[in-house]
Amino acid sequence: MNGKSTRSTRVRRVSSSYRAGDVFWAPDPFRTGSNPRLWLVLAAERLPYPGEEYVCAALTTSDLPANHELGDAWVSGRNPAKTSYCSPWVLGTIKHRAVSGPQGRVTDAFTGRMREQARAFLDS
Repeated sequence: MNGKSTRSTRVRRVSSSYRAGDVFWAPDPFRTGSNPRLWLVLAAERLPYPGEEYVCAALTTSDLPANHELGDAWVSGRNPAKTSYCSPWVLGTIKHRAVSGPQGRVTDAFTGRMREQARAFLDS
């Protein structure tokens, strides 16, 4: 033996990490000093630091023409007193340590459509 370890190293994964389709509360980087807002995770596992940061689209209660209503896309976490919309052009990279709590989850189909919409805005 040459004294060097041949043991493979593993990437450390955060046990409470989020995945695409999850919705959580985190700070709104566009409004300093404001309350957290809801974010839809669009990408997580394929990022350079899985479990440490997420590419997200902002959720809102504003019914603007380009927003997409979540409606029946909620799998869990829906607040029946409020209608949520996704703004796929309002993107942010959210650090795991900034997440203040989970809200729920939306369908894979809705998440996929929002990813496509975000990509279309970036390609325009």
